[in-house]
Amino acid sequence: MRKSFVGITTSSLLAISTLFLITPAKAVAITAITPPVITLTKVGGAITESPATWSSATKSTISWVVNGKVVAGNSGKSLTPPSKKGTIIAARESANGVTVTSNTIVIGSVAVNGFVNIAYADVAKTTMAVVLPKTIPANATPTLQWFSGPFEVKGAHANTYQLATGDQGSDISLKVSYTAKGFGSTSSTSQSIAIPVAPRSYSLIWSDEFNAGSTLNSSVWIPENGDGTSYGNRGWGNLERQWYLDTQSTIDSTGSLVTTASTTGAVAYKCYYGSACEWVSSKFVTKGKVGFKYGRIEARIKGPVGNGTWGAFWMLGANIDDRPWPGCGEIDVTELLGRTSTTVYGTPHGPASGQSFTTSIDAGIASDYHTYAVDWLPDQITWYLDGKPYGSLNRASLTDPTHTWVFDHEYYLLINLAMGGNFGGAIDPALKSATMSVDWVHVSSINGVGEVITH
Repeated sequence: MRKSFVGITTSSLLAISTLFLITPAKAVAITAITPPVITLTKVGGAITESPATWSSATKSTISWVVNGKVVAGNSGKSLTPPSKKGTIIAARESANGVTVTSNTIVIGSVAVNGFVNIAYADVAKTTMAVVLPKTIPANATPTLQWFSGPFEVKGAHANTYQLATGDQGSDISLKVSYTAKGFGSTSSTSQSIAIPVAPRSYSLIWSDEFNAGSTLNSSVWIPENGDGTSYGNRGWGNLERQWYLDTQSTIDSTGSLVTTASTTGAVAYKCYYGSACEWVSSKFVTKGKVGFKYGRIEARIKGPVGNGTWGAFWMLGANIDDRPWPGCGEIDVTELLGRTSTTVYGTPHGPASGQSFTTSIDAGIASDYHTYAVDWLPDQITWYLDGKPYGSLNRASLTDPTHTWVFDHEYYLLINLAMGGNFGGAIDPALKSATMSVDWVHVSSINGVGEVITH
């Protein structure tokens, strides 16, 4: 009986041990919702710590860091700081292997207790606003500077910031600097908020299709004939070699506006350079007829062939008579040069910028029709070739105080084929004619932004 009892007991103990085998508990992963904040309320007084908040209940430990080194033996919620100016103090709080760091206080500088935060100020998420720390010394003056990506936004110093088109795809942040008489300045930078790229929806609001069998619509397009002299702009401001005639353009059987530059008949006209003209061509504008303000402006064009040819689809500020170029502004949707026959140019002109954006067509500008466009918005212009962007000008990027954004009013359209001049270059002596064809011109609103102005 005794042996049997012992055997049963041993077996039972083994079974019980197996049944109640205890495994080590796994650590619960936590995150810090807000970091700790250190506060100095009195010069020469103690610095105190307000704890971090964690994603779940946990015990945390505090350590104090002075000039990058942990202070031994102090895990309490206050620290009597050294009196030496320039000493940098922060607190660290750790829990379950996660450590977060407080704001910093620099002895002898303005003590700002807490962090700078930014957030959307409206439901539509078009405006950012700052939330400054609750405790700012009464004698301290905060100065704000908003950033789009790594770049300062010119003039953006207010408590709110209106998001611009150019901010899409960038991180917005805010730097606040605090100054007070007798103290060193302190600065703090907010968290960054990524601004999503908004999809664009286009709706056609105006077009000219140049349909076969029709003539150019005189209620839209008017010619600017001559060499520019009668407009007070000899050589059209570029030392061009042509005399413009509206008869050099027709709508062909395929439904394209075809402009022909030719040496034939040019000698019948006397140009500004003091002799018979060398070329005749055409130029048409919508000035005084139809104007536009914002939207996608595009045309489908087959460019000219030959050195010295200079075709263009472009826009000028409708206030040009009151504010001469470049103050009126100019947007070159595209310029197509025979001398650089694979290159496409898109250029803004005005006090803002005159630097061209370029892209290329491997087969050349005259090989086929291509679509040239700009998306023109109140704070951004983007150039496109066949639907692909290749250059952009943002209003916020104009940091030079002499630069002015002049793309905020009505513009009119221009189509022309020039010869020679400052940009067209030397004309091939063997060249006798050249053509540029425009299949259509379209204007569309962008997410509802875009206006047609009929006179």
